[in-house]
Amino acid sequence: MRKFCLPAILICAALLALPRRRPPEIAFQKHTLDLGANETCAIADINGDGRLDVVAGENWFEAPAWQRHQFRELPFLNNYIDNFSDLPLDVNQDGRPDIVSCSWFSRRLAWWENPGRTQTIWKDHTIDAGFPVEFCFLVDLDNDGRARELLPQFGNQKAPLAWYELRAGGFEKHVAWPTSFGHGIGAGDVNGDGRTDIVTPRGWLEAPADPRTGTWALHEDFELGNTGFIHVLDLNGDGRPDLLTSLAHDYGIFWLEHTAEGRWVKHVIDESWSQAHALTLADLDGDGKMDFVTGKRYMAHNGKDPGEREPLGVYLYRWGTSDDGKRVEFSRHIVDYSSRAGGGMQICVADLDGDGDLDLVTPGKSGLFLFENLTRTPRR
Repeated sequence: MRKFCLPAILICAALLALPRRRPPEIAFQKHTLDLGANETCAIADINGDGRLDVVAGENWFEAPAWQRHQFRELPFLNNYIDNFSDLPLDVNQDGRPDIVSCSWFSRRLAWWENPGRTQTIWKDHTIDAGFPVEFCFLVDLDNDGRARELLPQFGNQKAPLAWYELRAGGFEKHVAWPTSFGHGIGAGDVNGDGRTDIVTPRGWLEAPADPRTGTWALHEDFELGNTGFIHVLDLNGDGRPDLLTSLAHDYGIFWLEHTAEGRWVKHVIDESWSQAHALTLADLDGDGKMDFVTGKRYMAHNGKDPGEREPLGVYLYRWGTSDDGKRVEFSRHIVDYSSRAGGGMQICVADLDGDGDLDLVTPGKSGLFLFENLTRTPRR
């Protein structure tokens, strides 16, 4: 087991990263929704009753009692439910949220059509097939202010780096680059021109004026390793976009500072635990500043990854600038530790109980859990 200690040079860096005035803790109450092996989740009002429900793998869970309803059947292969992302999107524009998903072993992007209130198996529609898909996200690649474009990370680097535009009840494929760039993907305005660029573990693709027909320019500015989603945001408040990500199958959460000279400088946030596959940005404490929540994925590669058998945990990280304004300081807050709850492939954040604060949903091979934020009184 890897203990919570670091080499001397990293201990110094870690101590500098801890703020002098630690923000107050946030209390969460854990609810077990399911003990199955689904690693994905989505949040949407599935049945149109005005309450947010939870989708995970084969099932959706009806609020507020979290009654389970099976809406599809998914393969179980090599100790995985073959489903690695769940994304809510009204694909056919009928006013009901459908579910977009991806699979590794079945090599498919697909969406499942929400039939409404009827209790039935949903019809599935193939978007694309032929390559394994590690995960996928909804992002705003046409710069219309709505995150409705599908951005997958294909597991085969021979697959093109493509994105899919929602069109008339289906999707249109656009190829940004003829090959993919390994484990990890993200999107955001990297160069400040108002267009959404695509970020990979081996550089970023600059968006053209027309992302559908224009030529994307590759900037091989950094090597990140095998990451999860790569977030683009200004972490240190200098007006330049930085990158925030984690190593999906090793130890390390880190950010890359975008300097005035155009360099990218890596800063380690935490290397004490591994398998932070999912990392979600949200303002959990309601102070108007972004935080992030992440967690340890359980048995991601069936025990073959570094630290894979160490205790699970769900963690909240908050940050701010030091008193002298020269560095970014992070504080880690334990939401849950050494139980069955971890990070899975996704972590969902939403106000599920209608009380004005944000709750967490964490899936994984060891179960599906809701962490109710107790900052405010829930609406029952």
